[in-house]
Amino acid sequence: MKFKRPLVIVGIVTATLLVSNLTQVAVTNNGFSENYPPVVCPATPSGESSAVSVPSTQTGSRVLGKKTTLFKPTRTLRFMQSSAPTILDTKNMTAPVWQIKRGVWAGATLCSAPSISQWFVGGAADVTSKGKLLIVNSGLSDAIVDVEIWSESGIRPPKVLTLKANSSLVQNLDSLDPGSKRIALHIAPRSGRINAFLVDERGRGLQSLGGDMVNASSDPTKEIVIPAVPHMKRSGRTLGHTLRILAPGDVDARISVQLNSTKGSFIPVGFDDRIVKAGIVTEIALNPQLVPSIFALKISSDRPIVASVYSPTYAQSKSDFVWSTSATEMKPYSLAVSGLAPQLVFSGEKISVGLSILSTNKKEKKVTVNGEGIVTFKVPENARTVHFAKVSGDTYGGALIATQSGYGFFPLIPGSELTRALLPTANIRVLNP
Repeated sequence: MKFKRPLVIVGIVTATLLVSNLTQVAVTNNGFSENYPPVVCPATPSGESSAVSVPSTQTGSRVLGKKTTLFKPTRTLRFMQSSAPTILDTKNMTAPVWQIKRGVWAGATLCSAPSISQWFVGGAADVTSKGKLLIVNSGLSDAIVDVEIWSESGIRPPKVLTLKANSSLVQNLDSLDPGSKRIALHIAPRSGRINAFLVDERGRGLQSLGGDMVNASSDPTKEIVIPAVPHMKRSGRTLGHTLRILAPGDVDARISVQLNSTKGSFIPVGFDDRIVKAGIVTEIALNPQLVPSIFALKISSDRPIVASVYSPTYAQSKSDFVWSTSATEMKPYSLAVSGLAPQLVFSGEKISVGLSILSTNKKEKKVTVNGEGIVTFKVPENARTVHFAKVSGDTYGGALIATQSGYGFFPLIPGSELTRALLPTANIRVLNP
């Protein structure tokens, strides 16, 4: 018995350790941290003013360039943007920006999270250009940014820009490729937390030719939807449009363009099986025989492309122009709309969008928008937020806004996506290899 007892004890300890190690391996889980990154709103250039719609008076904000990184409540549902970029903690809400040069032009864009790739199809760099490329580094380290440039002459030498931490810069478009009448840009940061915004303003001497914010597009793809193009008349004459398109690769693209309107879908004359030269920013006149309305374009290509539509506008007795850019497929998300009352436009074969509208008096109204091809919905004047609770597949959206200063567009896409980061976890195997 004296010899058996130590053997029994050793056996029990060994079994306990084995079970313990097996149990540790079995129950170890990978933890994740989920959050919505803060979004950046563009600076307001001199002579202009900007208003940002936010979902709550408690939305956290801070001005870029300040030493403090603490967020303070906006204390209003629509605040005036300063001359420096603003960083917002909107969580799962998207905040639009309405920028104007009073009585001259207006435009809209979205406050957005930093991106590793942004494409801008719009603007000019000739003698009429007063446009600007705004670049923001909201990170705590220096940034290096590549600006790739295409024009009607082909790809141009790229620009390499450097930004200090927590800073921004303004680059005039006419300095990127002097003399070019049509340009497309790709902003690709090597380092830093980068956002880019494009203002296309034009003038001839003291005469203003209008302006707009050009919204960023996603990477080139073989199918593009431009969901909301305003088709207007002035003095009995229909205002035409210009399709700007780029195939940034080395091989020509073969495209077909389908126009969707409330009167049906068709391919405009000259837009079926059309060749777009590789590396050349191409513009094609588009003059559909339609009554004043809104239409959408679906562009199919055998090569990845980017595109947008330039449209002269006339609304509320004001001439302006607007760039309608491409949008990604819609998904459920929430949009702040205080002070905007936009017209929402949805494009798709079978459209079904469930809306939950919260007004400034905190009353909620639910609406379902159904249709085929293209349908519209006017947001009430007293609306505070719009939640897209349910969205049918293959549906795309855009918002149009008209004021006495001008006309604007922004795509119905979230400004910030939910991100997931892996959390470190302790593991007994670190101690017992």
